[in-house]
Amino acid sequence: MASSASDSHSILQKLINNLSGDLRQLSTETKKKYPPIKEAAEACNMKLREYSTMKDNLSTVMRDASVDLLQPFVLGCDTKQVKIVQLCLTSIQKLLQHHIVNQASAATIVNVLSALCELQTEELKILQTVLLLVNTTSVVVHNTLATLFVITFRLCFSKDPTIVNTSTAAVRQLVTAVYDRVKEEDAQYASSGDQFNQEADLSKQQQQLQYNADTLRPYARDAYLLFQDLCYLINGEQPIWLVGLTEITRTLILELIETILTGYAPIFHRHNEFRYLLKERVSPLIIKLFSPGAKHSNPNSNLSSGSNSNTTYDNAYFPLIARLLRVVCILIRFYFTLLITECEIFLSLLIKLLEPDKPVWQRSLAIECIHKIIIQQNLIELFCLSYDMQPHASKILRDLTNAISSYVQSYFNSIPISSNSSTTSGQANATNAASSDKKSSGTSTGSKLDNSNASNLANGAAGSSNTVLFAYRNSVVPQYVTYTQGQAKAVYVENWEKFDCPLIPDSYGIVVAYACMLELVRAVQSIIEGSGMRGDTIAGTQLRTSGQLRPLDSLTDAERHECVEVVNCTWSSVLVTFTLLYDVCYDDTTCELLLRGFQTYISLCGMLGMNVQRDAFVTCLCKMALPPQYNIHLLSKQQNSEQQQQQSLLQKLTARTSADGSGGGDFERQQVVIIGTPLPLLNSTPATNQTAVMLTSKNIHCMRTLLSVAHCYGGILGTSWHLILTTLQHLVWIIGFKPSTGGTLKHVGTIANTDAAPMANSSAVVTTAAMADLPILSSMLSRLFESSVYLDDVALHHLIDALIRLSIESMEVAIIVREPSLFAIAKILETGRANLNRIGVWWKPISSHLLDVCQHTNPRMREWGTEALTSLVRNALEYKYEQSLFDNERLLHMIILSLHELSLIQHFDVRQKQLEATLSILTNNGPTLQTGWPIILNIIGSITREHNDSLIRQAQQCLQLVVTDFLSTIPICYLGILIKVVAKFGFQEQDLNIALSAIGLLWNMTDYLFRMKEQEHQLKNVNDYLDPNEIYDNLTAIEELWMILYRKLSELTIDQRPAIRKSASSTLFTMITSHGQLLSTGAWSILIWQVLFPLFEQVEQFFYTASKEREQQQQQMSKSSTGGQEILMHHSRDTPEKQWAETYVMILAGVTRTVQVKKDFLAKLDDFPRVWNVLLTNIEKSALAKNPEIALAALKSFNDLVNVPASSSSSSQSPKKPLSSHDQQLWQQAWQVWLNIGNGCSRCPPERIIIIDRYDSNIPSQNFLTFYIDIFPNLITHIWSCDFIQNEKHFEQFATIIERVLAVPIHSDMALFLIPTDVNLTLLQESAYKAMEFVYRNLKVELTKSSNASALLPIVFKRLLVLVLYAINPPVFDCTEQIKKISINKQQSNGKTSDSNVNFVPFSEKILRMTVNFYEDLADNPAVIENGTLQTIIQTLQIPLSMKYNCPSSSTWKLAIECFFRVLKVGLVVARKHRNAFESMWTELAKTFDDFLFSKSVPPADIPIEEIQRDEAIDCQTIELIRDDILPYTNVLPESFITKILNILNRGSIYSCATDNFIDIDSARRLREEFSKICFETLLKYSFINEPSSTSDNVVITRLALSSMLNRCKEILQKYAHDERLHGKCPLPRSDNLEPVVGAVNHNHNSLTPFSPRTAEMISVLKALSTLIGALKRAPKDSVEIAIWHQLIALYPCLVECTTSPSQQICNAIKDTLHQYFSLLTPPPSVR
Repeated sequence: MASSASDSHSILQKLINNLSGDLRQLSTETKKKYPPIKEAAEACNMKLREYSTMKDNLSTVMRDASVDLLQPFVLGCDTKQVKIVQLCLTSIQKLLQHHIVNQASAATIVNVLSALCELQTEELKILQTVLLLVNTTSVVVHNTLATLFVITFRLCFSKDPTIVNTSTAAVRQLVTAVYDRVKEEDAQYASSGDQFNQEADLSKQQQQLQYNADTLRPYARDAYLLFQDLCYLINGEQPIWLVGLTEITRTLILELIETILTGYAPIFHRHNEFRYLLKERVSPLIIKLFSPGAKHSNPNSNLSSGSNSNTTYDNAYFPLIARLLRVVCILIRFYFTLLITECEIFLSLLIKLLEPDKPVWQRSLAIECIHKIIIQQNLIELFCLSYDMQPHASKILRDLTNAISSYVQSYFNSIPISSNSSTTSGQANATNAASSDKKSSGTSTGSKLDNSNASNLANGAAGSSNTVLFAYRNSVVPQYVTYTQGQAKAVYVENWEKFDCPLIPDSYGIVVAYACMLELVRAVQSIIEGSGMRGDTIAGTQLRTSGQLRPLDSLTDAERHECVEVVNCTWSSVLVTFTLLYDVCYDDTTCELLLRGFQTYISLCGMLGMNVQRDAFVTCLCKMALPPQYNIHLLSKQQNSEQQQQQSLLQKLTARTSADGSGGGDFERQQVVIIGTPLPLLNSTPATNQTAVMLTSKNIHCMRTLLSVAHCYGGILGTSWHLILTTLQHLVWIIGFKPSTGGTLKHVGTIANTDAAPMANSSAVVTTAAMADLPILSSMLSRLFESSVYLDDVALHHLIDALIRLSIESMEVAIIVREPSLFAIAKILETGRANLNRIGVWWKPISSHLLDVCQHTNPRMREWGTEALTSLVRNALEYKYEQSLFDNERLLHMIILSLHELSLIQHFDVRQKQLEATLSILTNNGPTLQTGWPIILNIIGSITREHNDSLIRQAQQCLQLVVTDFLSTIPICYLGILIKVVAKFGFQEQDLNIALSAIGLLWNMTDYLFRMKEQEHQLKNVNDYLDPNEIYDNLTAIEELWMILYRKLSELTIDQRPAIRKSASSTLFTMITSHGQLLSTGAWSILIWQVLFPLFEQVEQFFYTASKEREQQQQQMSKSSTGGQEILMHHSRDTPEKQWAETYVMILAGVTRTVQVKKDFLAKLDDFPRVWNVLLTNIEKSALAKNPEIALAALKSFNDLVNVPASSSSSSQSPKKPLSSHDQQLWQQAWQVWLNIGNGCSRCPPERIIIIDRYDSNIPSQNFLTFYIDIFPNLITHIWSCDFIQNEKHFEQFATIIERVLAVPIHSDMALFLIPTDVNLTLLQESAYKAMEFVYRNLKVELTKSSNASALLPIVFKRLLVLVLYAINPPVFDCTEQIKKISINKQQSNGKTSDSNVNFVPFSEKILRMTVNFYEDLADNPAVIENGTLQTIIQTLQIPLSMKYNCPSSSTWKLAIECFFRVLKVGLVVARKHRNAFESMWTELAKTFDDFLFSKSVPPADIPIEEIQRDEAIDCQTIELIRDDILPYTNVLPESFITKILNILNRGSIYSCATDNFIDIDSARRLREEFSKICFETLLKYSFINEPSSTSDNVVITRLALSSMLNRCKEILQKYAHDERLHGKCPLPRSDNLEPVVGAVNHNHNSLTPFSPRTAEMISVLKALSTLIGALKRAPKDSVEIAIWHQLIALYPCLVECTTSPSQQICNAIKDTLHQYFSLLTPPPSVR
């Protein structure tokens, strides 16, 4: 503060110094002429010196003495000397600048200035001083102030223009200063709480202040009086306060009033006195001043720009009207609430000025004023509230907007259609202008630009570039002024310097009107949406959701009514104007702004629920987006009368524009960017569909706007969605967008650099200019539907309903066209994907509609419908909901059920998409499906016979994935459904491999069920998902699942395809075997009686009814599948019957195996005997079936059933321990079945004709019989101890079966393979042998334990010996009729016919060995002894031994003699011990020896000598047996037997010939020398026994032996000599009756002469005699009876008689014999 005071003091000191200087100069100038002035100056100077010494309050002291300080200068001004006056005014100004003045001194100064003004002296200095008085001080008030105004106003009429301009400015400054004081004064009193002059009753206050303003404060009073006098002056009345002012211009007064009203509106609103002035002075004044303009108007003047009025009227009234309009504009803008009634008049005047009969300049000024008014958004609301919403008031807002709209329409309606010549020139000029506009060059010239356009724009427009905004009929509207939003540029109204009427282009008003409409839209938007809306935020520039808009729910009814009324007053005008302007718009920015206006009103109408108005804007927007005269009736909706009127105008404008377009210039012809074809409609013709339609850049721009509207205001569009989407669908079709994955649209068309017609394939042609827009449009289309996520539920339903309606229309069209529009379906997909968070809101309508689409006949429509539905299902399942979808069972089922409903549609492409979606769902959501599994499984299982292979494969992939990867995640209660679904794939017939794999999946499920045993408690509700016939009361849940599994497999087992039956049956029985232990007895009972046995019956029925012929269809299919070559099927499966036979076999084996494996468990069943009986019955029936495969399989099954695995593999071990009576009964049944099968298969066929061909035979095969016999050891084990060995009948039946089975003929084509060699047995024989061996071995073991089985021994030996004889006499099949032999191969092999029987020799030989072994082991068994078993064996062996070389095989008799030796070795010992039991045996034994040693059979001719020698050795062994084992025991043997034995030896000793084949030159080799020798030796051994120790029996043997031999020799010799004499020289005949004598030998081995039988016999006899004589000589003395010697000597004459034989050999033999007689000529000494 000290520093500020010191600074002020120093300034005043400088002022004193300056004033002192001025006073000295003034004194100098006036000292001669004006001494008083000099004195006053000196006096004043003295005071200043005095003041200079003061330090405190200097400013106040000087201000108080200001009158004295001014005195010298006032006197100086009175001198009228210019130099002195200038000096004095300068000093006065210095005092004023330093505020050294008070009210008195101010009045003095004003008087001085007034005097100088009268003298017109120093006018400029006067003005400067006036301004200092007012601006630097506030002491000039009241009359003093009025005098200053008078001085200034007078100076305005100075002759010097500078003074005039300065004074005019000074007046404005004075006015401003006066009113600034009022503001300060009001502010001062307002801060102190003074509410002076603020009365409540305005009407009373106005009445009180009509003639008195003294109640106002000082400054306010001065302002009031000043404003009042200005009103008086402009009205031609005398001023009250400005006394002395007689002249002033109206324009200046209006400008001052405008300044006051503009800058100091708060004063008028604060003080009622000022309000009074407005109502009672200003408003009437303005109304009055407008009347001359109206009176002198020229309605007949041409309204075109070329005929602008340049008359005196226009020049005279233009400044006044312009200023009046500015005042009117100010009054409306700032004082509307004070002058509501008056503003109504003002607005009506403005509206009237826009009428077509007004001059262009008036209309232009009026539209500028309206623009200034409209930019104030609150006024629009006030207009509506004050006028339009009042019942009896004018509809000012409606009229105002209609006036603007009419103004625009009138301009374009007044443009004439140009002639051809003018059109041509106009096109050239307009083209230049358009080109410059498109290139943004900043200059433009049009053909119809107004005359003075360029000069006016240069003088009045703010830097306009003349860009063409609108073009119509070769007339263009340049952009005269560039407007900033919210700001007005009144080029002509605010041009104060213009006093002459300018030449205004008539198109200028269109630009302003266009700006007015934009501001009107902005104002309406601000009113409705609230002040929160930024001024630069235009609809469509950003995504705006319903949440971002002003919440209308918070509005009161009055506020809502107000908003609705504002829109009602403006929408029609905006709609018509914007539509018209857009049609003629040429500038892209302008188009953008117009379209934003559409967006704004659509949003506002939608928010307010004004559906008719909203739809009108949407309809127009849609119409503008489509090509002109497009064949879609978007405007056919119901409309109210007002909308119909507006629409009628729109249609007229559109029609006119289209009609004039053909003759218009390039301004009207927008750039064509896309050429395409229209979307086919129901009522369109093919020619119409091929007509080219063109889209311009404006159409594309409008399309983008339409997308923005839908994108930003979808929540309020309501039913307008259908209009928008229909339009977008048509545009998308024309452009060539096609839906792609996910519903997005991609362009499919042709790119062209020039405009071209569509191609023949109707693909769109897109110019290069539009290529950049296509991705944007595609993106916007996608974002539009993606942003639906922000819509509320109601709005979303409107959108979905519109899409569905659109899709239904497309479906109707798709019936008659090949390529339908897929826009609606694609966008339904996008909409659904975007709104998955509230899927419950929209799922049902969308899914229901898509299901209808999926059934459409058009493939493309159906494909996309399916794609949309499946995609939505997949996306819905993958979406992350707040509550897990899989916890929301209702929603989950709703989603998946839609996918399941596709199963009802039979189109393959639909099912393919369904299965693809199912596979995707399983892959992505399989582990979490939970309760959705039943539906998914039913989808997979919805396969039918009509489905092709690919569908089946797809479904199988899904199923494979389920069973492989998700089986453990499926709730156990759904496994029953899964089992049935898997089985369904086994039933399908399209793909065999899939059916087989389905069976494999069932097997996989069995393992899973087996592991689920511990989780059985989770299966409580499994019955809820089963059919009633699948539920059993006595089963657990897990058992019910097993039953389903078994039942399905059993059903698959009777499938028509053999491979399926085979696989299913194998799986079924493997499953039962592996996991059957999980079942209870009740479950087993159900399994057996309701699954297995019925299955067997069904298969049996199918087998017996199957065709035996090969199917022709099958052959054709095989032939076609191999390119014409027939596939050869194996003969065993080439008919349905054979194929079913295979299944029959598998089922029988499976059932049997099941019973066999689970027998111990099944035995617990109450009805197990019945099960056993049924099974055996089926086995028996099957074994006796005519089909060999079934029969053989039945035997295998039977074998499996009875073959109980033992701890040891040895078959020779003893049978198991005795069974219970229950088990005995079961095995007795099995034994009886075995017997029945044996009897049945070995019985002659009923037809008595045997067919033994392999392929068509009515008797069993060897393989079958082999298997049958093989069953015996396994079966008999079970009943051996308890029944078999105790019942001879059983073995008799068994043996009989063996015998009959061995007699069954062999199939002809298998005979060569089955006939054994000499050492090998057939399989059947081997089995029969093993069966007998089994009995033999087990019987031996049994005999070691007890003697109970002894009774069975004789029968066993008897049956075995029967089989032994098969080597001699093969069995004969018991069939008396003929045997029909069918042979495939008629050729014979190795000379053997196809009917050759089986060789039983090896079999019989093995049986013989076994029999002998058996006898050797049991020879001393009482039963064997008592029943004559040895005799039976000897009798049996007698047959092959007697036949010898006549046996079928030489090995037979050789084995027989070998066994004979072995039997006798053991048997003779036993026989000697038990002589009584063997009395009848000896005769048979002797006969056997005789038949064998002297067999009637002869060796074959080709037998080698070695073989004969071996055979002779066997004979010698027989003699040795007699010699060693019989003859030594003659004392215990019957004499008759001994006699026969000796006769045998006697015969052997002289036996010479073994064959009658004497043609052989080597016949001598056949003589049995060794045999004869051993016979003689044996005879002699027992003939020369005269020892004392010899018994009488030995003597008898010797006598009998020698006597018999000698008698035999004598007989032969005598007979030969007799025959020789009778025949003379002829040789003796060959006699067959002669019994050959074994032992004759040809001593001349080199002789080649063959022997006759008689010669050989003689030689044999002679040789025997020689041997006998030699033996007798060597015998001990007295050992030979004398009678023997006499008999021997008696032969001598006979020998002599034979010496005459012509045979040299006989003669030689006689010679040798006679030489032996030499010793006999002299008796021995003992005899002497």
